Formats: sequence, C-alpha cells, structure tokens
Amino acid sequence: MLYDWSRAGQREAERPPGGVFFDETLRDGVQAPRIANPTVEERFLLIDHMVRCGIGCADLGFPGSGSAAAKDCLAVAQYVARQGYPLVPGFAGRTHPTDTRAICEIAQRAGLGVDAYVFIGVSPIRQYIEDWSVSSIAGQIRAAARECRRDGVDFVLVLEDSARCPPDILARIYDLAVDLGITRITLCDTAGAALPAGTEALVRWSMRYVAERGHPVAFEWHGHNDRGLALVNSLTALAAGCARVHGTILGIGERAGNASIDQLIVHTRLEDAGDHDLRALRAYCEFASRVLGFAIPPNYPAMGSDVFKTSAGVHAAAILKAYQKGDVAVMDQVYSGVPASLLGREQEVLIDGSSGASNVHYWLKVNGVETADDDLVDEVLHLAKLADRPLTDEEIRRAVDTRR
Repeated sequence: MLYDWSRAGQREAERPPGGVFFDETLRDGVQAPRIANPTVEERFLLIDHMVRCGIGCADLGFPGSGSAAAKDCLAVAQYVARQGYPLVPGFAGRTHPTDTRAICEIAQRAGLGVDAYVFIGVSPIRQYIEDWSVSSIAGQIRAAARECRRDGVDFVLVLEDSARCPPDILARIYDLAVDLGITRITLCDTAGAALPAGTEALVRWSMRYVAERGHPVAFEWHGHNDRGLALVNSLTALAAGCARVHGTILGIGERAGNASIDQLIVHTRLEDAGDHDLRALRAYCEFASRVLGFAIPPNYPAMGSDVFKTSAGVHAAAILKAYQKGDVAVMDQVYSGVPASLLGREQEVLIDGSSGASNVHYWLKVNGVETADDDLVDEVLHLAKLADRPLTDEEIRRAVDTRR
C-alpha cells in the first residue's frame, strides 16, 4: 500500500545495510556543555539500556584524561565483564603513550577484550595549529599501534578531521596503516562540515585505495552535526560501505552535537535492516534524558512528546477513517513516517482552533463515548476556538458531561 521512491531510486548495492552502531554517549556525548556527568552507577544503568535495545558496541570513556576518569572506565569495563554482556567495549585515547597505556591497563585488569579508539588530527589545519607534519603524525601512530599490539588490544585508528583532509595526505596515512597491519580506520567529520556527496566520495575513495593494496580495512564513520547533516552523512557512509557508524543518544555532544544513534536505529529498523527493540530504545532515550539533564525537544523525531500528535482537521479525518476500518497499521502510517506502535505509543488527535468535527469524533470514540450529537461537537469546537491551545482531556470531558 506504501510505495517507497527511496528504494526505487537506489541500486541494490547502495541500500544501507543494517550496520553496527557504536554508541559514543559515555565519551563524546558527555563532553557537551550543560550535560550532567553521570555517576558510575548511572553509567552502569545506561549500559544496561544500550544492551536492552540491541546496541553491540560502545565507547565507555577516555581513561587517559585523568585518574578519576581511569577509575570510572575500569569500573564500567568490569561491570560489562561481570554481566556477561554481548557489548564490545571501546575506549578513546590520543596517540600519546599515557593514553594508550591507560587503555591497555584497563583491558588487562578487567580481563576483557577492548577496542582502543586512538585518535589524531590529520587535516592541514590541524597540522598547522599543532606544528605537526605527516611524518610526525606517522611516528605517533606507529608507536601507539605497536603498544596496543604488544598488549593484545585491538587498535582502531581514528583520523580526526579526515573529512577535510586531501587525498595525498590520506594516502600516506593509509600506506602506513597497511604497513602496520591496521585493519580498522575511523573517518571523522570532526567539524561537522561534510556534505553527503563528500562523505560518499571520501568513503568510496578510501575503500578503493586500501583495496588496491590488497589489505583488508573496515572503515567506520564518526560525524558531528554543525550543519545539521550528521544523520544523513552517517546513512550515506553506511550506504557507501562503512562497517560501523558512531552516534550518541539524542545526538548529544559538544557544539551542535553528534549523529543521533537513536535516529540511526529507528531508520534502519524501518528499512528492515535491523532488529533493534524500539520500545527499549525509547526507554533508553527517556532514561538518558533524566540522568544527563537533557530535555527531549517536543518535536524530536520518534521520541518527542508531540511527534504523534495532530490537531489539523484533514489529518484527523484520515486517522478517524482508518480507526473506523479497524486497521491500526494504516491509522499508524497515514500521516506518520514512523509507526507509533513500534515505540509503544499511539497516534493522538488533539482539538484546537484549527480542528474540525473529525477531531471531536475521534476523541469521543477513543474515550468510549459512543454517540455524539452535532450540538456536542459544535460546543467542543467552540471551546477550542476560544482557547489559545489544544483542549485538555479534562476540559473535553466536562463538555461531554454537561450534555448528558
């Protein structure tokens, strides 16, 4: 019944697969201003939510940033090990020996396999600011990769600002990665400056370059939202061949935030490319909102309080007709791109100054009022036009009661 031009316009090979989502909430997300720093116990609960909704890997912190951070990171790693969770823990660090040593120590003390996401800026602007050269960058990468390999820790090379890095520099870095046997590289839109066309070009060029050297590399994508394109860039990266994309719950993060892992999950679930539990995802979003002190905007996709509400008369009429047909699936999608029922929610029809009789009839049917005369409908609509907001359920019930 629903025709999808998106699928019609894609070649089969370009359709986004059900890629792996890497949850950066406990590292990149909590760096955001005005986000509350969760306690260790709250971090445990956030991890519980990640696992329940089907997230398989997560960045659990930055142990090299100080002794307190290292203590928290060890605690969460030990928690994952104790719980026996199918969650691959990652930890972030610079190419500085202090950072790689801190990650390796956590892996040893927790008795747990971890991924070391070791980052360094590679773009010309970063080289200029830091007084680095490609040679000095290569030296730092080489030392960090060898330390992780010596301690049996999986090394992921994170190339900060690679979305603004020219191919000649990236080629030299990739040649080094091949020589070192690095098999995982994260491409980063650190400044949130990439457009989808650039994302696709970067990913495809990178994959082609290493493939021509006969070395298997799985690429990942880490995007920011400065231009409002983090989500579409992440989906583009998946379609172009990235094995994993990064995101944070509710898109929290410094500046304009990161890609929203919840929106990535909702999208791929609706495209039949994932089996994540969207009700559990909703619970994760709501818990994170409370713990991190970040209010979910009312119009936030899939999770906001208003996203399944309508007061427009034409929309309400269509929902009412679907309701009368007894077809919940149609009612859920006639005016919504996300079925509310997948999140344990339902379509809500409000009554305000823009509403028509169908709004009132729908409310009455849903609330068990079987018969409604025209006078009652007119009275409710009259009340709605006098108000400067949607009527509350209590106000509508009072109007109904006065007519009985």
